[in-house]
Amino acid sequence: MIFQYFRSHSQIISPRQNLYLYLILFCILFLVSFASLSCNNPFQPEIEYTPKLNVYSVLFAEQQAVYVRVTSVMKSPSDVSQPVHGASVSLSGNGQYVNLVDTTAVIDGDTVSFYFAPFHITSGGNYSIHVFHDGYPPVSARVTIPVSYIKIQNWGSYSGLLSADEARANITFKVNMSGLTRAAFIQMFLEYRGLDASGKFHVGAFNVTPVDSLNPFKELETTTLQVSVDATDYNNALKIAKRNVSKMKVAHLYAGIVVTQIDDNLYRFFITSNRSLNPLVMRTDKIIFSNIMRNSGTGIIAGAAVDTTRIILF
Repeated sequence: MIFQYFRSHSQIISPRQNLYLYLILFCILFLVSFASLSCNNPFQPEIEYTPKLNVYSVLFAEQQAVYVRVTSVMKSPSDVSQPVHGASVSLSGNGQYVNLVDTTAVIDGDTVSFYFAPFHITSGGNYSIHVFHDGYPPVSARVTIPVSYIKIQNWGSYSGLLSADEARANITFKVNMSGLTRAAFIQMFLEYRGLDASGKFHVGAFNVTPVDSLNPFKELETTTLQVSVDATDYNNALKIAKRNVSKMKVAHLYAGIVVTQIDDNLYRFFITSNRSLNPLVMRTDKIIFSNIMRNSGTGIIAGAAVDTTRIILF
């Protein structure tokens, strides 16, 4: 019945209308076929691969050496980034200039390639790193090093640090930092060093500040950071340290604070490369911060400072 109804109507369609009908049917079939084909293939955006260098270096205030890693930008996610040898790598700043040496070393059983030079990095100094290699665009970046100066405010009496029975309240203090610092990572620890009766040297350390391994850094809004240490954690560490020290002939016990300051470049690189991505959101890239000038390459040149303040308990 349906076929007959359709046939009866087709008899009154003009030749031009009949041609339009065939064209419409052809287009529908073509679109259905194209959609089926596209669903059976993964989405791969057509992006032309351009050879570039990936450069990574963190310059620490008051350090006496510079290390720069140079690799090639991967062509696809399945590729393994390989070190680039034979590049010309230089560092300049504060009226000084040095060429880094292409170096390969074995560290803890692993082979590591980098460019190295003995060089003193000054707190608050401005530095530039330049990398040249045939077949790649030249790479350069600038960095300002955070000032390596830490001032701890309002320690008050040290009695709470000396006796596990007196530290009933949390230990609080303030740390003043460089105005060039974007984020900081603060640790407090107890450390003992000494000799036993046989003359053997012993050393031990207990971290009394919990660490968020995913994001240990605290972003700074001012140059002063409030720090609080749990009294229970401190007391437990102090009891163990005192027990170990009591077995030694000569020993010293320290309360130490380690403050790591990082600049804006390293902090932005850290939060973009370690953020959690929603698995339900389709992405065609992974945006990671880079301060390489003119986007001629990838990676970062960053500044940091690490300072340790020790208080001798006995």
